Amino acid sequence: MKLDIIIVDLALVAAIFVPYLLFILIGRKEVKKLKDKFSEEAKRHQLSFDEKTLWNNNIMGLDRKSAKILFVQKRKSGILAEIINLREVTKSEVLKHVQTVKVDQRTEDILQKLELRLQFHNGCEQILGLYDCEESYAQDYELKNAEKWNAIINSIVVFRPTINSAA
Repeated sequence: MKLDIIIVDLALVAAIFVPYLLFILIGRKEVKKLKDKFSEEAKRHQLSFDEKTLWNNNIMGLDRKSAKILFVQKRKSGILAEIINLREVTKSEVLKHVQTVKVDQRTEDILQKLELRLQFHNGCEQILGLYDCEESYAQDYELKNAEKWNAIINSIVVFRPTINSAA
């Protein structure tokens, strides 16, 4: 075999595999930033997690002992970190915003936004935006994870003992 053919073959193989390797490394770097922020916030608030889920651009962890959830999300504007005290939450529900599109004589629902609405004892609400098609075009079992965390939050809220004052 001629040397110039071998060089061309190696150049073609490198031109194909190097971009894939770079994308993988860049993706790992972004996930590492997200995990580092999650660990930093957990240490700052002294949380240890019984349950933790990493999906798409989100990490959510539950500390049952302190009844707190740490939610960290990567957005275009930066990394958002929120602590939710479950002792103040009365109810949680999933809000799903879909757009119906007609494709080849059938209709399909395309997920636009997925949010977790938390209602508090004082009547206030907090919305956790788990997915927004404007922020991220990739989906990674978004609805499944939202329903899982909704069930976890509601199970903790339901089993919390209520203390009634005696007359």
